[in-house]
Amino acid sequence: MKNRKRRIESLSFFDHTGISKHLENMAAKGWMLEKITNTVWVYRRIEPKNIHFAVSYYPKASEFDPEPTEDQKMFHEFCAHTGWQLACTSAQMQIFYNERENPTPIETEPELELQAIHASAKKSFIPSYVLLFAISLLNGVLWISNLLSDPIDLLSSPARLFSGFAFLLLALLCLVDLICYFRWHSKAKIVAEQGEFLSVKSTSKFQKIVLYTVIIGAIVWMLNSLIYGSILQKFILILMCIYMPALFVIVNVTKEFLKRKKASRGVNRTITILTSFIVAFILMGTITFGVLYASRNGLFANKNEETYEHNGTTFVIYQDELPLVIEDLIDVNYDGYIKERSGDMSFILGQFVMRQDPRFDAENYRDIPHLEYTMTIVKIPALYDLCKDQLIYDRENRHPIDNRLEYKNEDATQWGANEVYRLYDSEFGARNDYLLCYDNLIVEINFDWEPTEEQKHTVGEKLGEKQIDKDSSI
Repeated sequence: MKNRKRRIESLSFFDHTGISKHLENMAAKGWMLEKITNTVWVYRRIEPKNIHFAVSYYPKASEFDPEPTEDQKMFHEFCAHTGWQLACTSAQMQIFYNERENPTPIETEPELELQAIHASAKKSFIPSYVLLFAISLLNGVLWISNLLSDPIDLLSSPARLFSGFAFLLLALLCLVDLICYFRWHSKAKIVAEQGEFLSVKSTSKFQKIVLYTVIIGAIVWMLNSLIYGSILQKFILILMCIYMPALFVIVNVTKEFLKRKKASRGVNRTITILTSFIVAFILMGTITFGVLYASRNGLFANKNEETYEHNGTTFVIYQDELPLVIEDLIDVNYDGYIKERSGDMSFILGQFVMRQDPRFDAENYRDIPHLEYTMTIVKIPALYDLCKDQLIYDRENRHPIDNRLEYKNEDATQWGANEVYRLYDSEFGARNDYLLCYDNLIVEINFDWEPTEEQKHTVGEKLGEKQIDKDSSI
């Protein structure tokens, strides 16, 4: 049987009534609060009993203090004389418990108690939440801007999809907590003048919803990356999962070590902040160097990848599997093709660029035909028109100064598609660039030649069938 329990509690700093009630419920279940860290609350097992809890605030305290000040010690002794024993402290927050049936409250002056809470909030809770809200909002706005400008690229990236989602939820969480605090404080001042204390309206349920949503989102992102991601993406994911906990542990170990060594508040704060920056720089630098070194040494390369030199530059000879190759369309007298596939896929969208190019060192390089096409898999039907419109807009406005390019609708029968658009140049006429629209698949394809009816039919057979499986990674 475990004698210790660690929980992530969704309780606001200023919600002393909610904290007291929660701890009383935990004691009734046989768990006594022992310690509060930056991430978890630690409980020890006790005999289930009815215990009263009270939360007091000491504005002059800091999480970097090596020990309670003399004023705090005197206050703790005073509380002990009235039956209130100190359970633990966390920065400005001091939590007491009392096993008497009807104990005398620690705080009897609502106005003074409110002043202490507000002074403590201005020192820690408010600045940290305002800063966190600003950072999260800025990242959220940038994410929304990228979503509006290039939705396909963003929605097909699990990492970018999750990060924006998490930042927006974090901004919302901070905003809700700040609004609740200031609304409560404004009303509490009026009530305190009448000699009463206004209870805090808890946001615990909302915080739990946000927390669970982020956890589910993180799990979906990681599973998506593990299933669809490249070896490099999986490797980076693993490293980042190590990076964040490692940074957190090192910084907190440093802070606690300095507290045990009785370092002053200022010294502890300075060294801890410097440590966080230095360790973050070292860890991120190590990860970056490790990824680059591993890439250069072929750790992420497929077994069939080779390289060649041309004009002093090294090129990889990719031999990725492509659903459509030039050999399916025309007879070619060249067997040195590089076949490269790149892209990403989320549970919403997937986009992959397929290229088949001759080597740069091939004789008559420019005369050898090549093939390039982009496949966009739309897993949510409501997003189909959005994706199609973006692809059309991006292609037509690739050179906005000239304003020469325009997609025009053509017969889709030969392609086996629902719709087909061909790109036209106002100066040079029709180009061999097509947009093929299938049920849940949109294909942009470019030819070096004018495709025949038979070749169009082949394209439809090779690519159109990919629309059947929405979960396909192509």
